[in-house]
Amino acid sequence: MGGLGLILALGLLLSVGFALSRIARLAHLPSITGYLVAGISFGPAGFGLLPTDSPECRLEIFTHIALMLVAFGIGERFDLRELRAFARTLVRVSAIEITATFVLVAAGVSISAYMLGVGDETPEVQHVVAIGLICASIAVATAPASTLAVMRETKARGPVSRLVLSDVVVNNALSIILFGIMVTAAQVLLGTRGDAGIAQVLSPFSNAIMSLALGIAVGLACDYIVHRLTGKDEVLVVSLATVLLVGGLASAFGLSSLLAGVAAGFTIVNRDRRDVRAFRALNDFEPPIYGIFFALAGAELRLQGLLAAGILGGVFVIMRAAGKYFGALVGGYTAEMPPLQARLLGLSLLPQAGLAVGLAYLVQQDISLAPIQTIVIDMVMLSVLINEMIGAPLVRFAMVKAGETTQPDQRTSQDAITDEVEGTNRETGKGIGLEPWPQKPLKPPKATNGHVLICVSHPATVRALTRLGTLIAHHYGARPMAVHVARPEEYDYWGKAADEQVIEMFSTAADEAQTLGYKLHTEVELTSDPAAGILRTASDHDARAIMLGYPKVAGSQHPGRIIRDLVDGAPCPVIVTMFRGPMIGSRILVPFTELEEVDIVPPLVGALGIVSKHTITLLRLMPPESSEDELRQAEVMTHQVLNARQMAGTLYIRAVAAESRVHKILEASGDHNLLIMAIRRQGTLSRAFFGSLPQDVAEHVDCNVVFVYG
Repeated sequence: MGGLGLILALGLLLSVGFALSRIARLAHLPSITGYLVAGISFGPAGFGLLPTDSPECRLEIFTHIALMLVAFGIGERFDLRELRAFARTLVRVSAIEITATFVLVAAGVSISAYMLGVGDETPEVQHVVAIGLICASIAVATAPASTLAVMRETKARGPVSRLVLSDVVVNNALSIILFGIMVTAAQVLLGTRGDAGIAQVLSPFSNAIMSLALGIAVGLACDYIVHRLTGKDEVLVVSLATVLLVGGLASAFGLSSLLAGVAAGFTIVNRDRRDVRAFRALNDFEPPIYGIFFALAGAELRLQGLLAAGILGGVFVIMRAAGKYFGALVGGYTAEMPPLQARLLGLSLLPQAGLAVGLAYLVQQDISLAPIQTIVIDMVMLSVLINEMIGAPLVRFAMVKAGETTQPDQRTSQDAITDEVEGTNRETGKGIGLEPWPQKPLKPPKATNGHVLICVSHPATVRALTRLGTLIAHHYGARPMAVHVARPEEYDYWGKAADEQVIEMFSTAADEAQTLGYKLHTEVELTSDPAAGILRTASDHDARAIMLGYPKVAGSQHPGRIIRDLVDGAPCPVIVTMFRGPMIGSRILVPFTELEEVDIVPPLVGALGIVSKHTITLLRLMPPESSEDELRQAEVMTHQVLNARQMAGTLYIRAVAAESRVHKILEASGDHNLLIMAIRRQGTLSRAFFGSLPQDVAEHVDCNVVFVYG
């Protein structure tokens, strides 16, 4: 395959692998499953679009880099300060579980291989023992990504989840250590290592010690340099150089590159200053390398090989499961854990993925292990496929049984109290929570100018939407008007149920408006086109603004088409509120990218500024390369614009350099409970091509959002 073909192969592997990884996540499977399937599809087991000589001969560098990144990341997880709190329990559980897994797999696989005559009709004892030792070291590994994903999804918190995550770190670190030692031992047993005498016995241990020493030395050097750097790009260069350097030096001296990588990460994370920017800088570099790595690993799979693993592969899977479960059970009992927690530990340690695949790939690349390569790889890949299918569901089951998850059907009494106070329990009709009006009623002007239309359609949003609409009406010197739009064929104004529902919504809205000192006007508009009906009402009553709102809860419909039609035809601003929780607007964030957007939001910002306790932060999003002087100048210009508009309220102005506007807004929104964003009117083609920053933010933000279409 030529250079162009190789580049095309990489592009196809990443593209198809990424698409399949998204599908895998929807099925609650790890993302790497998608990349493995993509590799299998492209390799000889699938359509044969990627010849095996290409990844082996030309793309081997990606596998080595990926494995070094895995090892370096595992080292970061080995933070002694975090492990110290429950070190006694962790040591007992890990020691017994790892020992049981290693012994059972080594013995079971070796005996089975000998009895089945693997390799020859009369296999040599040394060969089957070498197979058992290599498989046993790989069996110790547990997939951290799969386990952590389940923990995050179920929001698991408690002694079992904490112990499982820590044990996973220990599993993977010791798996790498054992693998390095067992590879050396296997080379001795197979007669492919040139050492003789006492050196053969001491070689695995000296190799491990020297690998650790190399990793510690490189880790100290990295920490010394990174601590003195300030730029993210500089940190990334040094961090990547550290990973490549430790792996290259280990390979050059015949040491374990994985063990050295773990030692380097371990050294950095356990330094007193704990500067972990090296790990964070590599986060953006890892995904494509991991994607290629897992895709190439999948390309090397041969389904006939998985079938060939047969009984021996089944023995490997069963012995590993028995070692994990019963080892963790005995370890939990000796550590005096509650019986239920001890029984659940082992179930959470079955997932097996990335590291096991990586170690199997190293076996394939090691010529000295040629006599046993095929059978080891077949068994490990079969184990990965089986354990990835059953491992994650078992972790979820264990967390639920341990009572450490936060599932919708496991609500506590405190959750119910919170719902009652905040008013977020829509099923009981509480509606959107709203704080009591914090000051005296407002004084309406003697002469009003037009109306602010408040479109009431959902009982849960009526009160909160009316408050916003009344404040805007006060700002404009207008009158608030509640409008309900219904289809003629679905609504009989004199029908009992429909009449009572509308009357109740109007009554709630009128009560809220009266609290603010205003009399609310009401109107029902019957039309088959809701947007047209609202626009007609707006024209008849000289609307200064149109207010809509909807709750972001299961079952609620986003009024997307209605909003688009309103924005295209409205002679005034259209203000849409997406309610995600109680309407507590004491800390308001207004992000924007251009000063022109400030012209859209003043009515709403000024209206909310009437409430004395509100604080409003205007966040100017600047290009990522902006200097400090440019940021300060942007703040000064924004301040001048706001002064010209004489906006009320306690205002703060910040200008920030944003590599990602969405993420910068989401980061800032964590300190606020109401987000206001301006949306300039766009044509359909422009909207489809350029997208919409506010809509992107709305998909991820957790607080209430108000969109102002100008």
